[in-house]
Amino acid sequence: MTAREAHHRHELRQSLKIVRDNPFGLPHETASQVVGALNQDLASMITLYQQYHKHHWIVEGAQFLELHLLLEEHYNQLHDQFDQVAERIVALGGLPVSGPAEIQEHAYIKHEDPGMFDLREMLEHDLAAEGTLASHLRQHIELASRLGDYGTEALLKAILEATEKRAAFLEKHLQEESLTRGIPAR
Repeated sequence: MTAREAHHRHELRQSLKIVRDNPFGLPHETASQVVGALNQDLASMITLYQQYHKHHWIVEGAQFLELHLLLEEHYNQLHDQFDQVAERIVALGGLPVSGPAEIQEHAYIKHEDPGMFDLREMLEHDLAAEGTLASHLRQHIELASRLGDYGTEALLKAILEATEKRAAFLEKHLQEESLTRGIPAR
């Protein structure tokens, strides 16, 4: 292989900052704004996915199996959802964030500190991250709607509904035991 052939093999075809034309007829400015918002969602969902995965691996205690399986369900669901978001970004003419530095730069959910926390604290971190994700999804749904990108709006609405459901499940696990609630203290 010549040096010229090697150079052409590694030539950048599109950078993260470039949004190409899309087959949907959405204006370039619309697609660019939506791709920017979706990349924030994608990076944040990947961050939350990694956090759930960590918690799934290290969960301990009396509710180990139930929470181990719940956390696995949550990270699998997030994986499927962020895959859909990444595919939507590509369909809109953009490139999805993928490397660790890009993800950290674009995410509005930050990685939990390294190490193991008490189970309650880990679930509280997950719940707070789900709330942050839901808040930004609502903003991005409104943006997509305002810009006339109804396909992205529908995708994000479905993801929001699942996000709220995950948050509700976590919130239930963080409540006091219902068998002891309402029993007068002695």
